[in-house]
Amino acid sequence: MSAELATQPVCKVGISGGLGNQMFQYAAARAMSLRTNAHLQLDLSFYDKSRHRGFQLGSLPITAELIWPRGRTRVARHCRSLLRGALRPETTYREPHFHYDHGFEALQPPVTLRGYFQSERYFVDHAHSIRRDFALPRPTDVDSLRWFRQMSDICSTSLHIRRGDYVTNPKANRIYAGCAIDYYTAAMEQIPGNDPVFVFSDDPQWVRENLPPVKPLVFCVADTPRGALDDLWLMAQAHHHIIANSSFSWWGAWLAGAEKGMTIAPRKWFNDTSVEDRDLVPGHWTRI
Repeated sequence: MSAELATQPVCKVGISGGLGNQMFQYAAARAMSLRTNAHLQLDLSFYDKSRHRGFQLGSLPITAELIWPRGRTRVARHCRSLLRGALRPETTYREPHFHYDHGFEALQPPVTLRGYFQSERYFVDHAHSIRRDFALPRPTDVDSLRWFRQMSDICSTSLHIRRGDYVTNPKANRIYAGCAIDYYTAAMEQIPGNDPVFVFSDDPQWVRENLPPVKPLVFCVADTPRGALDDLWLMAQAHHHIIANSSFSWWGAWLAGAEKGMTIAPRKWFNDTSVEDRDLVPGHWTRI
């Protein structure tokens, strides 16, 4: 670390989960670092060999120092963290609830942030910088470029159906409400015109068999393996967006920009109705 950075207070954030979660956590911390002129660090100790997800923000032009785990085990790293805390007390902010916390605005580094921060309100004042940091690499595969050309010629819609762990993982199944086909049907009916809808899903076979052709459908399933960033880039090129209760397609719609067309999101995000999600979806989006 340079001498200049060494004099700056540090804003550190724990990064965890998949790409969508990582983007929310980074965006909130990045906004705080800009507001307070702090040096931003990303704590990546979540990502060890036992995790099925990996850190993906490294492929984006983010502005942060990456702190990778050095211990052999999670227990060893936890013990070392406790020792550091005893020798050098540090403020840790833990997100108190799912909706936006106004207390976040008063935080001053040095601080470590722990939470999900799934609301635009944590970073909307620095949206321009966040969009710059999340400039997605343009895919180079033939399928992506073909779909992009198709999308560019029309008033296209991206539609995301997430199944995967929402269906197969009992814990995720308890937490997240499933978006029924009725939701997608109603959403497509609200999109003006009859231009094609570009469909993204982690279960393309199920989608082909169950999604009704309310509008012409283009299934974005490539012949060769593609990364999450490729799909996210394509989603962001669409004019309208029909998202799942997923942070992944949330970002596909947000990165497209407010000047684009409609974004439709599910009214029911969680099975637990006590979770207050009023700040999850930007006010100009439509929930049904």
